[in-house]
Amino acid sequence: MRRLATKLHLACEQGRKVLAVVITAGQRGDSPQFPVVLESARVPRTGPGRPRARPDPVLADKAYSSKANRDLLRRRGIRPASRSRPTKPPTAARGRIRLRCRS
Repeated sequence: MRRLATKLHLACEQGRKVLAVVITAGQRGDSPQFPVVLESARVPRTGPGRPRARPDPVLADKAYSSKANRDLLRRRGIRPASRSRPTKPPTAARGRIRLRCRS
Protein backbone atom coordinates (compact mmCIF):
# COMPACT_ATOMS: atom_id res chain seq x y z
CA MET A 1 0.00 0.00 0.00
CA ARG A 2 1.41 3.38 -1.00
CA ARG A 3 1.13 6.14 1.56
CA LEU A 4 0.29 9.67 0.58
CA ALA A 5 2.50 12.44 1.89
CA THR A 6 2.34 16.22 1.93
CA LYS A 7 4.94 18.96 2.23
CA LEU A 8 4.52 22.32 3.89
CA HIS A 9 6.49 25.13 2.26
CA LEU A 10 6.72 28.02 4.74
CA ALA A 11 7.80 31.62 4.63
CA CYS A 12 8.59 32.88 8.14
CA GLU A 13 10.02 36.01 9.64
CA GLN A 14 13.08 35.80 11.87
CA GLY A 15 10.84 35.71 14.92
CA ARG A 16 9.43 32.49 13.42
CA LYS A 17 6.02 33.98 12.69
CA VAL A 18 4.54 32.29 9.62
CA LEU A 19 3.95 34.68 6.71
CA ALA A 20 2.87 32.17 4.05
CA VAL A 21 2.10 28.45 3.77
CA VAL A 22 1.88 26.39 0.57
CA ILE A 23 0.88 22.72 0.80
CA THR A 24 2.00 20.35 -1.98
CA ALA A 25 2.23 16.64 -2.61
CA GLY A 26 5.12 14.96 -0.82
CA GLN A 27 6.96 13.97 -3.99
CA ARG A 28 6.99 17.52 -5.40
CA GLY A 29 10.31 19.34 -5.49
CA ASP A 30 11.10 22.24 -3.18
CA SER A 31 12.67 24.64 -5.66
CA PRO A 32 9.68 24.95 -8.06
CA GLN A 33 7.51 26.07 -5.13
CA PHE A 34 9.77 28.99 -4.22
CA PRO A 35 8.07 31.59 -6.48
CA VAL A 36 4.64 30.53 -5.20
CA VAL A 37 5.68 30.89 -1.55
CA LEU A 38 7.44 34.19 -2.21
CA GLU A 39 4.39 35.59 -4.02
CA SER A 40 2.03 34.70 -1.18
CA ALA A 41 4.27 36.10 1.60
CA ARG A 42 3.40 39.53 2.94
CA VAL A 43 5.54 41.35 5.53
CA PRO A 44 3.30 43.18 8.02
CA ARG A 45 4.08 46.81 8.81
CA THR A 46 4.47 48.06 12.36
CA GLY A 47 2.24 51.06 11.73
CA PRO A 48 -0.72 51.68 9.45
CA GLY A 49 -0.59 50.67 5.80
CA ARG A 50 -0.78 47.57 3.70
CA PRO A 51 1.75 44.76 4.15
CA ARG A 52 4.96 44.89 2.13
CA ALA A 53 5.31 42.32 -0.66
CA ARG A 54 9.10 42.68 -0.81
CA PRO A 55 11.13 41.60 2.23
CA ASP A 56 14.65 42.95 2.73
CA PRO A 57 16.70 39.71 2.66
CA VAL A 58 15.47 36.17 2.02
CA LEU A 59 17.15 33.32 3.89
CA ALA A 60 16.62 29.84 2.50
CA ASP A 61 18.21 26.43 2.70
CA LYS A 62 20.18 24.82 -0.13
CA ALA A 63 17.08 23.26 -1.70
CA TYR A 64 16.02 26.74 -2.84
CA SER A 65 19.41 28.01 -4.01
CA SER A 66 18.99 27.40 -7.74
CA LYS A 67 20.09 30.07 -10.19
CA ALA A 68 16.48 30.60 -11.29
CA ASN A 69 15.37 31.34 -7.71
CA ARG A 70 18.29 33.68 -7.08
CA ASP A 71 17.56 35.50 -10.37
CA LEU A 72 13.89 35.84 -9.36
CA LEU A 73 14.94 37.51 -6.10
CA ARG A 74 17.30 39.89 -7.88
CA ARG A 75 14.60 40.86 -10.42
CA ARG A 76 12.26 41.73 -7.54
CA GLY A 77 14.99 43.77 -5.80
CA ILE A 78 15.38 41.32 -2.90
CA ARG A 79 18.81 40.43 -1.61
CA PRO A 80 19.34 36.64 -1.65
CA ALA A 81 21.04 35.57 1.56
CA SER A 82 20.72 31.80 1.12
CA ARG A 83 23.83 29.71 0.83
CA SER A 84 24.51 28.52 -2.67
CA ARG A 85 25.31 24.91 -3.39
CA PRO A 86 29.01 24.15 -3.35
CA THR A 87 30.49 23.66 -6.77
CA LYS A 88 32.66 20.67 -7.58
CA PRO A 89 36.39 21.42 -7.55
CA PRO A 90 38.26 21.14 -10.85
CA THR A 91 39.19 17.62 -11.92
CA ALA A 92 42.84 18.05 -10.95
CA ALA A 93 41.93 19.23 -7.45
CA ARG A 94 39.46 16.38 -6.89
CA GLY A 95 42.28 13.84 -6.91
CA ARG A 96 44.24 15.83 -4.33
CA ILE A 97 41.23 16.18 -2.09
CA ARG A 98 40.52 12.48 -2.36
CA LEU A 99 44.13 11.62 -1.46
CA ARG A 100 44.06 13.96 1.50
CA CYS A 101 40.87 12.37 2.79
CA ARG A 102 42.33 8.86 2.56
CA SER A 103 45.45 9.54 4.61
